[in-house]
Amino acid sequence: MNELQHDLSMITPILLDRNHKSPKVNKMLAVLQDAGLLDRPEGIALDLGCSGGFFCEGLAQYFHRIVGIDIDSTAIDFAKENSVFANVEYLLINSDDIPLPDESVELIICNHVYEHVPNVSKLFSEIARVLRPDGVCYLGAASRLVVIEPHFKLPFLSWLPKWLAHRYMRVCGKGDFYYEQLRTYWGIRNMIKNFSVDDYTLKIIKDPVRYCAQDMIKPSGITARLPVGLLKVIYPFLPSFIFLIRKKV
Repeated sequence: MNELQHDLSMITPILLDRNHKSPKVNKMLAVLQDAGLLDRPEGIALDLGCSGGFFCEGLAQYFHRIVGIDIDSTAIDFAKENSVFANVEYLLINSDDIPLPDESVELIICNHVYEHVPNVSKLFSEIARVLRPDGVCYLGAASRLVVIEPHFKLPFLSWLPKWLAHRYMRVCGKGDFYYEQLRTYWGIRNMIKNFSVDDYTLKIIKDPVRYCAQDMIKPSGITARLPVGLLKVIYPFLPSFIFLIRKKV
């Protein structure tokens, strides 16, 4: 489908749950801190698909200006009503038409957004346009090969052809259409082929405490204790990935 997916938070209200979002914000900040990207007090940060504004809040103390954009009017209203930071603004617009000048943004957050965008090439073209030459985009990307689909919690939903996924959604009372366009690991890498990539996925798995990822990975659990060699073998089949991407010089 090539339609915009409006009011996603009405379908999945957990997007506006602070307790659900806080660990993800902490993980983002830990990764950015590790990469030395939080010391830009005069810079601009942009959150694409900002939903309820939790990532914007997390970045507010580190950047001069934070802009959050989304097409979800319910989420934008929620973010505005709960905003306590004077340097944060929220805009109800499409993420593939960013209202910022060329090379003006130090940091972009694009966390689990790509699958909701009809024209993903336009999205990443816009990301490249507004990023400064030394800018970075934090990209959280779910895989199509995840067993339990992350938005609707239906097993193997993202594996199915669209016509069958639509029927699966209807039978399970989850909606009329499956809008999401998840990609495999190889599809995600092709999506960002014009960027240089710093992959934090395995770093987070091996040290979930350092990267505040205990909500997803137990420090003493099986996944964290797997040998790096084995993790590299199964890597393309992991449920999601965390990358820092930059424009190629």
